[in-house]
Amino acid sequence: MAVRILLRKRQLTRFIGRGLAALALLAAAGCALAQEDEYVLTLEQAMRLALERNPSIAVAEGSLHASRAALAGQRARRLPVLAAEASGRIQQSLGRPVNIGGGIIETRAATSETSDLALALQHTFYQSGRDEAISAARVQTAATEAGLEDTRRTLLLDVASTFYAVLANQELAGIGDALVAASQLHLDLVNARVEEGTAAPVDRLPGEAELGSARYEAASAINSVWQSLADLQALLALPPDELPHIRGELEPAPAVDQLPAWLEIASERRPDLQAQRFRVRGAELALSQAKIAAGPSLSVSGSADYGRHTGTTGETWALAAGVSVPLFDDQARASVDQARANLGVTEQRLADLQLSITREVTQAWYALTNAAGQVVTSAAALAAAQASLDAAQGRYAEEVATIVDVTDAQLAWQRAAVNQVQARYDRSVAWYRLLAAAGVLGVDESGIVQADQDVEAGTVVEP
Repeated sequence: MAVRILLRKRQLTRFIGRGLAALALLAAAGCALAQEDEYVLTLEQAMRLALERNPSIAVAEGSLHASRAALAGQRARRLPVLAAEASGRIQQSLGRPVNIGGGIIETRAATSETSDLALALQHTFYQSGRDEAISAARVQTAATEAGLEDTRRTLLLDVASTFYAVLANQELAGIGDALVAASQLHLDLVNARVEEGTAAPVDRLPGEAELGSARYEAASAINSVWQSLADLQALLALPPDELPHIRGELEPAPAVDQLPAWLEIASERRPDLQAQRFRVRGAELALSQAKIAAGPSLSVSGSADYGRHTGTTGETWALAAGVSVPLFDDQARASVDQARANLGVTEQRLADLQLSITREVTQAWYALTNAAGQVVTSAAALAAAQASLDAAQGRYAEEVATIVDVTDAQLAWQRAAVNQVQARYDRSVAWYRLLAAAGVLGVDESGIVQADQDVEAGTVVEP
């Protein structure tokens, strides 16, 4: 009987080992799926696909095209306008009798033709507020470009977080499967002892409860995998029947510089902060335009005309200058007050955004630091839980412990394993959140996710 119990103990240990190797099994399954499905993606590939297909990028790019077109239209105001004009007219008069002084005169029908062909050149040499309008359009275009970069930044962060959520949920699903197998073995051992008469039938209840709970946890973990895959599918804008399979691991994060360095980088590189600075400049230009419109305005223009007019060649030219002085224009003065108020609001929004970014970078930096420490702590806790589980199994095999002791140790191991996966997930996501908060999350030409060169990576922090 001792040999039989020892064999069961070894079998139980093998099942627990399978739980610890769940990640390797899932990675191998992902590699096998890579041969059958074109959407087997690494994180970098997923990011590139999102940038190519996510509708939010297309919307931001459309706004940028519109801003560039508006800028081109404003710049065209500095250029002369050349127009070709051609016209022709044929007039037919009708013959009819006309009574003149009692006498009747018969008029004749006649046809007359006129034509005109001319080239006209017009140019405005100076116009009040024109340069300010062009500068405002240029600033708006720059703000829209920064807005596109900010859309990319937030999208890449969403992709990274969701990608790692899939990986974490896959690991949790592997742990759940191993726990189901271990719980089933526990119940089999209890049933064997009940049949041998060395245990009471009531001892089956803890094992049955453990198995039911393990099956529920396993099913829940699998559902979480599907949910996170659906989120990733939406970010990549994949059709409903093309569910991606991913390949990767919960990465260790590089050691990072001190917090002040990251705050300085964020102040220089955050695209939404750059966009708001451009908006402040645009509000300043809008105030200048309003003041110009409320005061004297000057325009200087010229035109030249050369053409053939009904067989006669002629040419004309003109040079004009004008000054407009509003005497009673309350609407213009109100526009100045409105532009000044808008400038104040825009400046306050910039200050608020700077405070928000400082808080975001600070929180991301400390979250990464805490997550790195939690990985080390959870790894030690998992090792301790494994040792306790091995000891409980040994005592149960020697009949000096109950199945409840083994079940409790199994639950403690499960919590430790889940906590370790969660800590590694938090660490991976925290690294990309810090990159995004600093405005340096991107994809280079070779498709590798990287921090900007301003961020120096140190040694790898291993659990």
